[in-house]
Amino acid sequence: MGGVGVASADYLSSGFYNPALAAQYHDNDDFGMILPSVVLSVHDENDLYNKIDEFQSINDTINNLTTSGTHSINTTSAEADIAKWIDALNALDNSTVSVDVNAGIAVSVPNHYASAILFTRAVATGLISTHVDQADINYIKEHGKAPENNQLKSSVNALAGGYADIGLSLAHNFTLPFNGQSFAVGISPKMQKIYALKYKKNMGEFEDSKFNVGDDHTEKSAFNVDFGFTYKPAQNVTIGFAATNLIKQELETNIEVSNNVKSSATYIIEPKYTLGTSFSNELVTIAADIDLNKQHYFKEVATNTQFANFGVELNAWDWAQLRAGYSHSMTDYAKDKISAGIGLKPFGVFGVDIGAQYGQDNNYTVAAQFVLTI
Repeated sequence: MGGVGVASADYLSSGFYNPALAAQYHDNDDFGMILPSVVLSVHDENDLYNKIDEFQSINDTINNLTTSGTHSINTTSAEADIAKWIDALNALDNSTVSVDVNAGIAVSVPNHYASAILFTRAVATGLISTHVDQADINYIKEHGKAPENNQLKSSVNALAGGYADIGLSLAHNFTLPFNGQSFAVGISPKMQKIYALKYKKNMGEFEDSKFNVGDDHTEKSAFNVDFGFTYKPAQNVTIGFAATNLIKQELETNIEVSNNVKSSATYIIEPKYTLGTSFSNELVTIAADIDLNKQHYFKEVATNTQFANFGVELNAWDWAQLRAGYSHSMTDYAKDKISAGIGLKPFGVFGVDIGAQYGQDNNYTVAAQFVLTI
């Protein structure tokens, strides 16, 4: 549904969107589980991976010819190879790839006193960027051969950060004394394990297979908390507000050495504030969420995100759902995406939800969720 959920998520997934929604359940809901929910997003705006492969192939060809003595700056073939090398390197300048992974498990026991959701969630963000150094181009023009791989100044920089939550959402619904209105308040205290990683190699030596998270990352434990509020001015209308990760966290990555230069970065977990509204009845749900602030990920990187999300769901007797949505990026660092999905829940007990999003410039998201309710 386009990423909405602050006012429209069901009680089972409330720990991931808005803890106050844990109190929004039906009288026949006694127990529920999500096992698991997984979302994967990739945005390769500049076709970076293919460009790196192309450059490394041309670079290896020139180095092999130079080593064998068959490559000379005075030949037409050599000049053509050098031109290809320069073009392939320039094509990599300021290219980026972003990868986001989100996975979670939840167990819910709704009740009239304090609905409880025990959840665990893992969130990870990866940013890969490139920098082309003019010194490499000057070298090949002057010497008629490419720099040795370990002497290239142009580089590939990868940053990864993420956290794993384990928390408990508690929510209570309060009935107001006029026209059936109500509001709910929820809170999710949680422990976090935070991870950060920096990987930097020059353009000739970069290999994604050597991106060794296990050996190189830094980590720390921290406490955090989410807060949520919902208000129902009418039976089918919900207004929601969610504040997640209210305690800002920072973690410096490992120190990476490339071309004898040491560098690191700082991963950030910032508070996020989202406002949402929804209309829902037995046949249809219409919802909209808007992020009230931007999300940054690393201190040293300008990349940030902020979205306005819209979604609609058609419900067929609680057995099947058809979903569509639109996600509008409010910054220059992400693209708009459209989404579609289906849900199947025969007999209203075991269900599966599958969805996908698509945006311009190689921007893809896939999602799956398995649920059990009693």
